[in-house]
Amino acid sequence: MLYQQTALISGASSGIGLALTKELLLSYPFIQIVALCRNPETLQQLKRSYGDRVRIECIDFTNRDCIKSLQNVVNQHTHFSYLIHCAGVVMPFGDISNVAPDEWEATQWINVEVPRLLTQICLKKFSHSRVMFLTSDLPVQPVAGASAYCVSKASLNMLCQCFQLEVDNDIAVFTTVVPGNVDTKMQETIRQASNRALPASELMRSMFSANKLLPPRLVAQYLRQLLSDVTPNTFGSRSWNLLESIVEVSPAKQTKTDSIDTRATETSLVELASLVGGAFWSPGSAEYEENRKVFNQGVSRFPLVIIQPKTKTDIIHIVKCAKQLRLSITIKGQGHGVSGMSVLNNAIVIDMSMFKTTVLNVDKSSVNVGAGVKNSELDHFLAQHNKVVPLGTCPDVGVVGATLGGGIGFLSRKLGLSCDNVLAFGLITADGKVKQVTESQHAELFWALKGCGHGQFGVVTDITFKLHDAPQNIDGRILEWPLCHARSILRQYSEIVLSDNRSVFLYAYLSRSTHDKARISIMGFSEDSVHGLESVAKWQDGAELLSRRSQYVECQSNNYDSDLNLYWRNGIIEGELSDEFIETLLSCYRACPVNSGGFMLDPLCGAIQDVNADGSAFIHRNASFVCSITGITQFERDDTEVIDWVNKSFDLLSPFFNGHSYQNYDMGNGSPLALYYGQHTARLKLLKQQYDPTGLFISSLLRPD
Repeated sequence: MLYQQTALISGASSGIGLALTKELLLSYPFIQIVALCRNPETLQQLKRSYGDRVRIECIDFTNRDCIKSLQNVVNQHTHFSYLIHCAGVVMPFGDISNVAPDEWEATQWINVEVPRLLTQICLKKFSHSRVMFLTSDLPVQPVAGASAYCVSKASLNMLCQCFQLEVDNDIAVFTTVVPGNVDTKMQETIRQASNRALPASELMRSMFSANKLLPPRLVAQYLRQLLSDVTPNTFGSRSWNLLESIVEVSPAKQTKTDSIDTRATETSLVELASLVGGAFWSPGSAEYEENRKVFNQGVSRFPLVIIQPKTKTDIIHIVKCAKQLRLSITIKGQGHGVSGMSVLNNAIVIDMSMFKTTVLNVDKSSVNVGAGVKNSELDHFLAQHNKVVPLGTCPDVGVVGATLGGGIGFLSRKLGLSCDNVLAFGLITADGKVKQVTESQHAELFWALKGCGHGQFGVVTDITFKLHDAPQNIDGRILEWPLCHARSILRQYSEIVLSDNRSVFLYAYLSRSTHDKARISIMGFSEDSVHGLESVAKWQDGAELLSRRSQYVECQSNNYDSDLNLYWRNGIIEGELSDEFIETLLSCYRACPVNSGGFMLDPLCGAIQDVNADGSAFIHRNASFVCSITGITQFERDDTEVIDWVNKSFDLLSPFFNGHSYQNYDMGNGSPLALYYGQHTARLKLLKQQYDPTGLFISSLLRPD
């Protein structure tokens, strides 16, 4: 199998290296880890869980012949996205005058020469890659008894700077990271040293006793964020120090990554704050803590600053300042997304909550909607005028964000996707200019914004939609049957979706549940008074009616539970739901940890397929269903088992998928671009280069293909 990304990690069998290996495997389903280690036993469990995604290479760096082995390993791969140097030694301890030459040379060999040689070997395998050296703050202040270690780490810092100077950023960007005092085998070695040989060992023992050493998993989360969440320019702009990035929070408020902050220096931001008319929140304030949160409680990130602009002029000031300071921007709309990519470490977050306008044109044929408006707000506004825009069914989702990724809902089979009903986008681009993007003005951008996902080419401030008359004869229901009827229900569900009845829209789902209460559910919407949901209720005896609604706005109320960790993957199905697919789906559902996950099927077809496959950036025109796999945990719970279930279920169901996924249901940054953009990937990347050449707006299009 070809993997979208490959990470080469030295010292991967213990301490920070092992924790980072686990963190990357859990976070990114399309990454392969090449683990260089001396003790492969500790990696065997990961190998059993992740199979070919973990490649264990047993290499002893104390042996000078290890370079030949490293060369052989590197030659077996075409590209490394990441190279992380975690291997190192801290010995020998004692007065510098008593350190034997062979001991000194051994330390320099492992801590400096091996990283240098391994990096040189990998240079031909790099393209837009990232290289990270784990170092120490000890060289800033020499430590008695640790001269060999201090000198080696000082040399490693200089080595990184030389690579930065001499290697083009298009090949690789380099940085060093000071992880702080971490509870690892190396720390244990330090604590076991005598005060006479290493006076600092007493401090390390007291820190250990006071539980002040950082856990390796916390450090691994920090490193993973640096590797994936910051731009290349930011990654290579400084030496990172976790100790300087710690945010003090009370234990009651801590979550998985609440004590990590990758803030850059806050230069010139005071001047920006004076220019912006809206809210401006920096780390440390209660407003910052509240507004950095995203819907998925499994995601916790720390932007440089969060700004809530009031006007387009405010946004222009933010864009120009960020460009001048070489900072990056993410855009936070309203509602929720699973990957939480609207809030990233070390970025300026533009929160569009204050853009709440909804303006109906004179003849009620169109409506202009601000980027802070939610589905429910637009639905209720238009209901006063007996009009609709086809939107998704969750009232708390932002209209603009959902539309940029496509927008599937009850009216899609009749009226098309949300993006199919756009007349114009208001857009502020990376050059600080306001553009009205329509089919006749900036036509390529208009094509791209219909399905590319949010935040790719600039700040979308508003969208103008064409309007339709509101449906009059509504039958909205949620029906359930015992799980034993799932095969029959899903077969009939498949038939009705593939029929040409555009007035009926049905979701099918298997919700999280205890095994004894598991049900198959249909959430339906119909304007067909003859072949409506009465016929669906007759698919199988024993249907339980959970709710019934007779107004369109009532139907638009598919709420989701909050304060949960979510893990969501999805695939696209063309054609029918085969018996083999249904059996595999049910088998995966039964294997789910109790009350921790489920599946949902969105129907496509109908008017969605009326648009040519190349008519917009949305690629799923020929598809029939979106199949979502969702894992859910309380945020205090260990989520490893649930994440494994989501990934294994996706792997088992993948043979029934067409190789693509729906933009609005994931866009996690470990996924390949072609998964979401297919044949449009190259075209979209060229547009990104044209309208945002420096990558000011962090987006999926900045990833390598």
